[in-house]
Amino acid sequence: MHEFVGHYVALEGKLWQTLKLLVLRPGELTKEFLAGRRMPYIPPLRLYLTLSLVLFALIKVFHIELPQLLIEDGQFGFTYSHAAPGTYAPGKTPRAIFTLAVHDPQHAETADESPTVNDSIQDAIAAIGKVNAHWQDKLNNFLKQTDKEKSAALNHGFLAYAPYMLIGALPLFALYLKLIYRRSNFHYGEHLVFALHTNAFAFLVVSLMIVIPGSIGWAAMFPFLKGVSSDVLSAWDIFQIIPFLCLVAYLPMAMQRVYGGSRFATCCRWLVLVTAHVMVVGAATLIVEFIGIVNQA
Repeated sequence: MHEFVGHYVALEGKLWQTLKLLVLRPGELTKEFLAGRRMPYIPPLRLYLTLSLVLFALIKVFHIELPQLLIEDGQFGFTYSHAAPGTYAPGKTPRAIFTLAVHDPQHAETADESPTVNDSIQDAIAAIGKVNAHWQDKLNNFLKQTDKEKSAALNHGFLAYAPYMLIGALPLFALYLKLIYRRSNFHYGEHLVFALHTNAFAFLVVSLMIVIPGSIGWAAMFPFLKGVSSDVLSAWDIFQIIPFLCLVAYLPMAMQRVYGGSRFATCCRWLVLVTAHVMVVGAATLIVEFIGIVNQA
């Protein structure tokens, strides 16, 4: 086990020097690697795989559940709760509830003026049924399950396929960099090294957020999220937002150090990069969840 961990997972030796540079000097690890100074540090792919292993291990250990879908007439959203074992009294774990106001029946003149969320979902399932009747049956069975069963199915699908989804998104992340820095002299492989390092840092930050038992109540700051329960905020949420803000600031700082250019141009490129990556990862997550649902026993 020691040889396996030491050789393949890199939990000794160069790891700590690599993490120090990765965390304290955004982008510097990529510059060192591209300059040929590679011996003192963990190779990018190995670092990425190591931190991804740590992340998914923590998800298992802390029993992190994915946000549970909330589907009711007039609203669509999710609920989320997370607390380290022993942090809160039994039954007192704070829960955040976020909703998107799609249609409010109370403000409609008649009940038939606008379709409800459930109607829209059924229409989408019917359209899927024209492609594959088996998928339609699986989706209908999923909707009939209890909230706990739905949550278990979604979590199983995510944990089973998300690692492949995240690795598959990496080449696209590097492609976005290649496009937004198309006038630079960087080759695609060099953009991929940068993508590995920045995504590895993201895994590290998310792992830290898992250890901190907040319930992301601070996400209420986003204008499109509504209906956050009033008792969800706690001191843990304040601590949890600190690594999140570090994650937001890290990427443009790393881009500035590696690629150069003005700060304004870097911020513009950062917005394009993050928007594209979030959209792709969001779409990929939905696909992963869909695969998990239709492959249920």
